[in-house]
Amino acid sequence: MAEDFDVREAPPGLPDFLSDPVGLLSRRWPWMLGALVIGLGCSAAFVALLQPRYVASATLLISNQQIPEEFVRTTVQEDSQGRINTMMGAVLSRATLGALMEKYDLYAEEQGILPRVELLDRMRTSIAIAEEKSPGGSRRDETARLFEIAYEADEPEVAAQVANELAGRLIAESIRIRTQQARLTTQFLRRELEETERELREQSGKITKFKQRHRGELPGELHTNLSTLDRLQQQRQSLALQIAEAETRMLTLTSPSSGLPAEDATPLERLLALRAALAQARAMKTAAHPDVVALKMQIAKLEQEVPQIPGDTPGEPPSRQSLLSGSQRTLVELRAQLSTTEARIKALDARVASTPLRQEEIGALEERETVLRENYLAFLRKVQGAELAESLESAQQGGRVSIVDEALAPSKPTRSRFTLLAAGIIASLAFSLGTGVLLEIRDPVLVTTQQLEAAAGLPVLGSVPRIS
Repeated sequence: MAEDFDVREAPPGLPDFLSDPVGLLSRRWPWMLGALVIGLGCSAAFVALLQPRYVASATLLISNQQIPEEFVRTTVQEDSQGRINTMMGAVLSRATLGALMEKYDLYAEEQGILPRVELLDRMRTSIAIAEEKSPGGSRRDETARLFEIAYEADEPEVAAQVANELAGRLIAESIRIRTQQARLTTQFLRRELEETERELREQSGKITKFKQRHRGELPGELHTNLSTLDRLQQQRQSLALQIAEAETRMLTLTSPSSGLPAEDATPLERLLALRAALAQARAMKTAAHPDVVALKMQIAKLEQEVPQIPGDTPGEPPSRQSLLSGSQRTLVELRAQLSTTEARIKALDARVASTPLRQEEIGALEERETVLRENYLAFLRKVQGAELAESLESAQQGGRVSIVDEALAPSKPTRSRFTLLAAGIIASLAFSLGTGVLLEIRDPVLVTTQQLEAAAGLPVLGSVPRIS
């Protein structure tokens, strides 16, 4: 059975149809050639009809604050990835992309056919924004970051214009975000400052009203109150002594005894007693009597030591009734003064007693006022710093985004026609080879002894080599 077949042993590890590649080509070459021609034709048509695409890119530098922070502390977070993502999100929004589409008349042919949302999504996929890493691959301690923004279009000039426009809008968005954040920070601090100032005014008003309501009981008036209280107590003692003397004098005037006063009596008491004795002596004796003359001399001497008694008439010796009336009036006045003094002493005692309580109350109010004043001064310094930082952002001296390299119109497309044609040729050869292999699998040819034994169900006894 083996004499009619050119059978051979299949190399181990390879499929059966690969054991005879020359036979595969000789058997399947028409189909493989057709597949090759179709692949080359499709590749040539694709390369001929493919619109070239151009990519233009601009380089942006995101730097930190230009002025050292020990002079001006910024209120905007530096090197924030969230802020950068916000900027890029605003630039890649549909509103921004729609404005660019209308400005440069992008996708003019597709605008009447495809929905606007689909065109905007297509435009977004044509934009690429990537950060350029430092040579060491780390940017932790860097004060500046480089970003590349690229746009792909059918025309090189349009690609460069759109890339530069995107870079400019990214810069404008960075300025807007930083300025807005600085302004919002300043406004927030101003509101807190105004609220603290209002609370401070209210607390100062409470303290003023408290001092007015409890005037005379405040801790600062304690020393004055104690001094006044000591003076009033001395005055009360003096008035008590004067009242005692007035009462003694009245007792002497109302006493029926006409004898002279004792030696230990006060000058006033002796004067009053001598006057009473002179009045009695005149009633019984003449003016030239030695007793009357002696009494007059004693009275004249005492009158130089004792002030004039109310009710006395100059030049005339007072009567007993006038002396009694004057003493009564003096006693009434002294008692009225004593009553007034005791009332003032009682009021001062109450004020002095309530001073510790008032000290606690006003201490709490003043402590609250101190805290509010410290908060007010702290917010005032923060507002001044925020206003300076806002001026810094307005002058664009804070962290900013700047264009390092503008996008230029590319001279070559991203994918050359030669590269695409070479790829098409390789794909066509692979398609042709795949066609031959597929035909071998669908319609196999007995090549090896294993295939023959499997097809006939009988063992191979021997083989005859090909005779040329």
